[in-house]
Amino acid sequence: MRAEPPPPQRGRPEPQRQSAPSRARGRRCPYLEQIIKESAGPFGLLTRFKVDCHVDRQTHKFTGRHPVPPCVSSPESCALYQHEHGAEDDRIRRYAE
Repeated sequence: MRAEPPPPQRGRPEPQRQSAPSRARGRRCPYLEQIIKESAGPFGLLTRFKVDCHVDRQTHKFTGRHPVPPCVSSPESCALYQHEHGAEDDRIRRYAE
């Protein structure tokens, strides 16, 4: 037995609700290879981010109640990002000339 489609609504159509604006996410560092979020500390009250950086090939750890690694929130503040981004710009500038 096939299901019947629902009957059309009667009366005035309701105005469509405006969806809430999506939360603006921070830019992530383009040199991130992997980011892992896990609970840590007593009773899992702390949060630990493990971030694999492509630039220095190391794993950086950020632990706290609400840690915000610079790789996730604002990569422009990270010295590794600034160095690698500057080197990339130099390489591009050489090829463009």
